[in-house]
Amino acid sequence: MSKKRPIKKLLTDIHGEGIITGLYTMLILTIIFFIGIDIAGYTSTSWKLRNTCREALTLMKIENGFDSQIEEFFYDVAETNGLDIRQLDVSGTPKPRQRGDVLTVRASIPYNLRSIRPFNRQIIVDIDYEISGLAQQYVR
Repeated sequence: MSKKRPIKKLLTDIHGEGIITGLYTMLILTIIFFIGIDIAGYTSTSWKLRNTCREALTLMKIENGFDSQIEEFFYDVAETNGLDIRQLDVSGTPKPRQRGDVLTVRASIPYNLRSIRPFNRQIIVDIDYEISGLAQQYVR
């Protein structure tokens, strides 16, 4: 009498229970795969938002504050990074600031979790990012 491997035994069971178990296992693995894709998308979007905020803060440090030109620059960099600028919200410490004052950029964008949709649920999570730095030039 030969020993059957557990997986082969599971799939060749006489009563058909093995096939049902295999299908449920595939369903669960598919759901885990979709959730993993959502986690990767969330991480990628937050990374893009962080880099965009860093670029804007670098310009704000030189100019001693946030104004409409820096806001346009922020949206241009965000669009280059692949973010949807229609959903993006940004604010910063307004001009003018003296050297050594704290400058802050705050940005947020909603992220739609798509892996929950097959369960007839729509969950939107906000990705918020805030970064601070010091103004670099004296204002006379």
